[in-house]
Amino acid sequence: MWDQQTGRSRGFGFVSFRNQQDAQTSINELNGKWLGNRQIRCNWATKGANAGEEKQSTDSKGVVELINGSSEAGKENANEDGPENNPQYTTVYVGNLPHDINSNDVHRFFHLLGAGSIEEVRVTRDKGFGFVRYSTHEEAARAIQTGNGQLIGGRQIKCSWGSKPTPPGTASAPLPPPALAPYTPGVSAVDLISYERSLALS
Repeated sequence: MWDQQTGRSRGFGFVSFRNQQDAQTSINELNGKWLGNRQIRCNWATKGANAGEEKQSTDSKGVVELINGSSEAGKENANEDGPENNPQYTTVYVGNLPHDINSNDVHRFFHLLGAGSIEEVRVTRDKGFGFVRYSTHEEAARAIQTGNGQLIGGRQIKCSWGSKPTPPGTASAPLPPPALAPYTPGVSAVDLISYERSLALS
């Protein structure tokens, strides 16, 4: 849906399916996925999108909304201080990490993504999550887009914004590059981590 006066996206849209089950399957599988640099929220369309526009009359229509996008009434409901719009947010939350992964492994993985300069890596191994702080907001956004859904140690990681902005005055110095295994064409970052571990054990 577009705002005809401003020419800007209103942050939501509708997708129609031939049957209810297909719509429900799409909602279940796509809710929370990333589209561009935003996480989408999928649900059943509510009654009537807007005056003068197409209204939902069947059970097989779902609504796709960009979280922190525009409201259905055309008013901006984006939180300007939210992570997506606040340049002080430079930290990536990394969830669903294997418990045997350490900060060096995570640093190596995100370094290979090439999103930008990494300044800090913290991993809480017993809880399976960690944080990667970048030099800029834009670099962190690229890391979230690129890293979300990738595999580390056979587990699909979840990348999103850290819950707190980087405090003003935080020392900004890129970490030195992690030690990398010899490059092998077609080998993923996870394969390199596994390969390095096998060398360490042999």
